[in-house]
Amino acid sequence: MKRFTSFAITTVLLTLPSTAIAGSYEALCGGTKCTVMVGSEEIRSPYGTIPTNRVTNWGGGGDTSTQVGTGVATTILFGPIGLLGFLAKKHDYNFLVNGYDAEGKKSSISLQFKNDKPAKRFINEMQQVTQLGMGQTRTAQEIMATEVKTGGTSSTGTLQGDAQAQQISPEETKISSILDANCWSTYLNENPAMKQWAEANPAMAAQNQKRFEDC
Repeated sequence: MKRFTSFAITTVLLTLPSTAIAGSYEALCGGTKCTVMVGSEEIRSPYGTIPTNRVTNWGGGGDTSTQVGTGVATTILFGPIGLLGFLAKKHDYNFLVNGYDAEGKKSSISLQFKNDKPAKRFINEMQQVTQLGMGQTRTAQEIMATEVKTGGTSSTGTLQGDAQAQQISPEETKISSILDANCWSTYLNENPAMKQWAEANPAMAAQNQKRFEDC
């Protein structure tokens, strides 16, 4: 009977739709402890909320390193058994989510993890709920077009203005691309939150910069 019950529960969990995804993350927001919620409808933090369909881009990363200092200290104190101290790991993962809030205003959510497990889970859930891979971009015009088709919330605020600005002729697009190119500096100036993140995380920003032209 126990085996049957376990099998039934597992079957139900596996057949739940992806919209049931909802993750709660204990993280650091601006150096302060915070809880970030990732659900099928929105990404919510104490500093802002972004509907999942209004996420324009998200990304980040980090690394895991061995704490050599801990290993040395424990070896001195405890002898050979202290070598286990070299197994201690230091994790530092930073992420930034950009988009528009329910009122159509630009919004950004930055968070940091000191553990690699929630960082990996965060990446997986973000890909599912936003339908965007890390580094992929969704324009304001695309957001509005989707909302019109699905009969969603009426677009207002900065979102509406940005979408209208993106509705330019092919000739204007060509001229604009020649003048501005795909410059890293231009991208940062147009995305203040990303610029702030890049200044705080130069190593990871350097990796993202490789996707832009050197101008």
